[in-house]
Amino acid sequence: MGETPGIAVAAVDNDRMALMALRGILPQLLPGARWMWGASGASEAVRMALAPDTRPRLLLVDMSLDDGTGVGVCRRIRRRTDRVLMLAITAFSTDTYATRVAEAGAQGIVSKADVPAMAAALRTVAAGGTYDPAGDSARTGFQTAADAHRRLEDADLGESGNGSGAAGDSGSGGEDRPKLGSKETETLRMLAQGLSYEQIAAQWGIAPATVRTHAHRAVDKLGAKSLAHAIAIYLSR
Repeated sequence: MGETPGIAVAAVDNDRMALMALRGILPQLLPGARWMWGASGASEAVRMALAPDTRPRLLLVDMSLDDGTGVGVCRRIRRRTDRVLMLAITAFSTDTYATRVAEAGAQGIVSKADVPAMAAALRTVAAGGTYDPAGDSARTGFQTAADAHRRLEDADLGESGNGSGAAGDSGSGGEDRPKLGSKETETLRMLAQGLSYEQIAAQWGIAPATVRTHAHRAVDKLGAKSLAHAIAIYLSR
């Protein structure tokens, strides 16, 4: 793995305070890195990551976003290019997302709360490697950007050859997609009725963050581009 002087880094996180903190601590986590931008939304991050003028070499992707999911962001970018390295970050257990974000083309995942691990993950991924918190990338299937891009391209070509279209773009809910759990289904139903995360949480006696997790899992399972898209798919069933 090579050196990484002056590597361009960007991040997507729906918490602007978290973005500010990442920017401030980046010189300590990855010496010599250059901060490019911070985005708060999935669509904005995908657009900027793919545009030649704003494309970073390394993108930090939070798993919980307001207009989509971190898993979806990784998949949309990796399908298009292998020129952006991606490291997933989360405030929740990394095991919650590790396998799915590896399949979506990220090079690793790390907890936001573990600063030493974040430094190790950034340096490993920036140098072209893969990072698993447990020290075993084979466990979750993390691949290099080039290998993950090739895998997703091959999968899309195979699906196109079968006349089924790209799974993540169709939102058609093919037979290979995992089925929604009861909480995920109920979350989409209540969101479709206009309830907020906070209102749903109050009815269920749980934290709004847990409701948000149910919603984001539903988006991933449906292969939707956003929460609104997932609700539309749910309503069309």
